[in-house]
Amino acid sequence: MWKYIIKLGIIMLAVLPVCLLARRPWREKTARAWVWVGFVVFMAGLLALVLEGEYQSPKAMAESAILRIKSGEGINLVPFRTIAGFFNHFIPDIFLVNIVGNIVMFMPWGFGLLLLWKKRQRFFSAAAYSLALPVLIEACQLFTGRSVDVDDLLLNFLGGCLGAGVYLGVRKLAPGVGKLAL
Repeated sequence: MWKYIIKLGIIMLAVLPVCLLARRPWREKTARAWVWVGFVVFMAGLLALVLEGEYQSPKAMAESAILRIKSGEGINLVPFRTIAGFFNHFIPDIFLVNIVGNIVMFMPWGFGLLLLWKKRQRFFSAAAYSLALPVLIEACQLFTGRSVDVDDLLLNFLGGCLGAGVYLGVRKLAPGVGKLAL
């Protein structure tokens, strides 16, 4: 678990100066610019982690993906198969990374969508985007040789929806939070 957290931190630190120079949040008089930088930095780190893999020429990657689709190698399309395996053969570190990590890492996505974009301040809009991002990631992982698993998609979706739910709860308790949205 710590390996992923450290990797995420390093990636975020590398992206932070670029975001700060591009956005220059100190020029604005609102917290929104700083929140936006934090959101973009975290999402860049998250995407860099989940899109790690073996990169080759586009032709070789496409051929590999087609071969994997035909053979089913590294692809799980049976819902809850992998999740059940983590519960049946419980090993705390592996469980934390694969179950808890897949949920928690996507909570900022759902939270940030509602926090930063007024048009996205409906749960169903956030749920749609919380499904779209994991689908895109799993599709990309097909080309990079990483495992493609419907359970990852379900856990990531759950994380995005939980993040959106947390935002809606916070907004009810502190209505001023919604003012950060565009």
